[in-house]
Amino acid sequence: MPKVGIYCRLSIEDRGKLKCDDSQSIQNQKAMLREYCKERSWEIYDIYCDDGYSGIDRNRPEFNRLLHDCETGKINIVLCKDQSRFSRDIVVIEQMINDKFLEWGIRFIGIADNADTDSESYSTMRLFTSAYNEMYVKDISAKIRRTLAYKREQGQFIGSFAPYGYAIDPKDKHHLVIDSETAPVVKQIFSMYIEGNGYRKIVRTLNDQHIVSPSEYKHQKGSNYVNSNADASHAKGLWTQSTIAKILTNEMYIGTLVQGKSHHISYKNKKRKKVSRNDWIRIPDAHEAVIDLETWTRTQERLHSNTRVGKRSQKLSPLSGKVKCAVCKRPMKRNIYYNKAKTIKYYGLQCTTYKTGAMNCPNQKTISGLMLEQKILDELNHIIESCCQPDEIQLTDIHQKQIADLKKQLSALEERHNSARNRLLSMYKDKLDGNISDEDYVLFRENLTIEEQTISGQIDEIKQQIEDSHKRLENAESQKYIHFDHLDRNIADEFIDMIEIGMVSETGEREVHIYWKL
Repeated sequence: MPKVGIYCRLSIEDRGKLKCDDSQSIQNQKAMLREYCKERSWEIYDIYCDDGYSGIDRNRPEFNRLLHDCETGKINIVLCKDQSRFSRDIVVIEQMINDKFLEWGIRFIGIADNADTDSESYSTMRLFTSAYNEMYVKDISAKIRRTLAYKREQGQFIGSFAPYGYAIDPKDKHHLVIDSETAPVVKQIFSMYIEGNGYRKIVRTLNDQHIVSPSEYKHQKGSNYVNSNADASHAKGLWTQSTIAKILTNEMYIGTLVQGKSHHISYKNKKRKKVSRNDWIRIPDAHEAVIDLETWTRTQERLHSNTRVGKRSQKLSPLSGKVKCAVCKRPMKRNIYYNKAKTIKYYGLQCTTYKTGAMNCPNQKTISGLMLEQKILDELNHIIESCCQPDEIQLTDIHQKQIADLKKQLSALEERHNSARNRLLSMYKDKLDGNISDEDYVLFRENLTIEEQTISGQIDEIKQQIEDSHKRLENAESQKYIHFDHLDRNIADEFIDMIEIGMVSETGEREVHIYWKL
């Protein structure tokens, strides 16, 4: 008896249709698919439901759990209301239903559109259905973008969460009103800053006053807001310097509605891409100001006067991302000091947790970056002299591995590219033979052309990376390490896994633990 995995999905767009047609609801999908199994005496292994997820989304939790159970042999049949419930992404359809499901011995069935991988006619039907489903999502996405752009230009707030100091107007969800609980805190931050206090002093003051951070305040109000900032999430409800910096530069506090700072890369890729500051949509006097214009101007003048010359041209430290505090396990960050010529005179590393003021880590002392680099060089040279033959340690190994990995990626992309071209050629033959109409061919060709162009761009990028890696390999092939005179990024990446900086001992020595890749 086959074991069936029932998959149901309902997107946000679908919910709006339920007022006139509830056939797509999760409950009705379950009932329909259970009855289908009962009529055939099939065993239901499990039911997987993603409520509120788009069919183009590849990160649906229940969808991925279903695929895992398919791969591990727990399921023989995947049953959906129709193919679009499973996915509206033509690439996913081809990768899973036409590839992995065949490999895993999985039969796919969509009841409403007669999709069945055991049917000979499904192969052609799948391509048209996938093309239509993807164009549907693309069209919906474009309409949503146009609607949101229009609302922004009309001065309507479209965010899910109001900025700290404001609340969403209960009478109009597209309008902001001042939050009487948090607006005084915003005023206190601006006031302290123009009085000459630094970020750290402001953070300490707010935390000492037991004022919860903006993200924690939202949680206390029942919001499901998630702060993606690593420092803020680690602070556990406490203020951090990055939070203060964002508040002091937020034009919303002078009554200007600022939106459109980022957007999704595409209707398929939900990662966000930052928009140039000049292209942000600004609507003055859209809501009541928390901060008066004079206070705002004085704040911005002080912020600009504190900007360090040459900061944008700082080079990446050879130890960037590798140094951590041995006490709280948080990263150590650079403090750079300049001379009168605006060149770097000295740089030190200090625990992030202590530096932000979010938590009073006892590991407070700064360690000299140059002294740390010299200590690393001394230990590395000692290891080479005592443990290795001069010709044993070569930089070529890491470049060869990079090239091998890139070639694997290139091979997979070229296979996908050839598959897309073959499918396009097959559909063209079907058009010539009269098996499909000209309209259907044009519809399908558009989607396959987009897919082929996307893959071609990825192939060109990988080829360029391989070429660059070969050049680095040629430069490194003659290098055999006997002694290092200075520490650079390549050496650090090849030999150092992690460095932990501990407390200063009673004798004044600093605990430094270097974890080598040797």
